[in-house]
Amino acid sequence: MSNAQGYTGEAGLSIVTQANQLGLVGNASLSVPMPFESEIILYDELRIAGTTHVKNIDEIIAEIPDEAQLVLIREPQNQADERAIRIEHNGKKMGYIPADHNFLLARLMDGGKTLKAKLLSYELRDSWWRVYVQISLVD
Repeated sequence: MSNAQGYTGEAGLSIVTQANQLGLVGNASLSVPMPFESEIILYDELRIAGTTHVKNIDEIIAEIPDEAQLVLIREPQNQADERAIRIEHNGKKMGYIPADHNFLLARLMDGGKTLKAKLLSYELRDSWWRVYVQISLVD
């Protein structure tokens, strides 16, 4: 059965066929969570590498709320490591996934998979920050 509002299939599920049914105007987009989306923890606790080389790391750490979501950014053109994955908070670099842990993560990201990083803890050791994150695959 079909009408101007949508289509109802044999199972009785209504399928939306017009954007105005969703309240979309102009170029607005709709973000719909995947049914049965899951989060698979790949690294329960991983130390961020390179924090001693980050300018203004003290200020960046001071701005981060507990359990903040951090952004992972692939850097395939990185001269030091073609599998480099930068970690940022609010557009500010905090460091990198350690090179001895980035092979699988880089492959997943290059394959279009979504990875998440969550801040677990941080502490100042002498003059450098030890920052730990949890890395998950969203599937």
